[in-house]
Amino acid sequence: MGNAALPESLLDALSVTYTRWGRTTCPSGAEVVYSGIAGGAHYTQVGGGTNYQCLPEEPIYDDINDAGVGSYMYNAEYEVTQFKASDVEIQDDVPCVVCRVKRKSSLLVVPARNVCPSNWRLEYAGYLMTAHHTHAHPMEFACMDRQPEAIPRSRSNTNGALFYFVGGRCSGHLPCAPYKHDVQLTCAVCTV
Repeated sequence: MGNAALPESLLDALSVTYTRWGRTTCPSGAEVVYSGIAGGAHYTQVGGGTNYQCLPEEPIYDDINDAGVGSYMYNAEYEVTQFKASDVEIQDDVPCVVCRVKRKSSLLVVPARNVCPSNWRLEYAGYLMTAHHTHAHPMEFACMDRQPEAIPRSRSNTNGALFYFVGGRCSGHLPCAPYKHDVQLTCAVCTV
């Protein structure tokens, strides 16, 4: 049963949220929940979280206590020299926005494709990115918008959490047809 067969009251209650990495706005048809800056664990640390976070622009803290902390959050930077359709440069900090789409019930991130399966709506397409394979700290794969933005005046090379393009390895790993060796993999964020 597709969403169209549901009563209007149930359809109005359905929604999905996703993070649009590398952008400050949501695509048409989606509303902004909040925008912020991408962050994560430092690429040299062996502990801490393994996922990127979209940190709000204005954090809210509870009462401060002297319990200390055991892990740290760092800003995230682009560690690529250029995107074809963007002015983003290496060392720029990465913005993000959390988007909500109403009347949708499922979200799918498709790696290695920049289109959605039939009957799914494309929210945005981009490039699969993550930490460098030689770094001590692994990170999740994230779909970075194909036309990313940068946080203004942020090029400072602080090297916290880092985003690198992901390429396929087809010589004995992925099948060389249709995958191409060391070519940037695309991705699509889709809803239905």
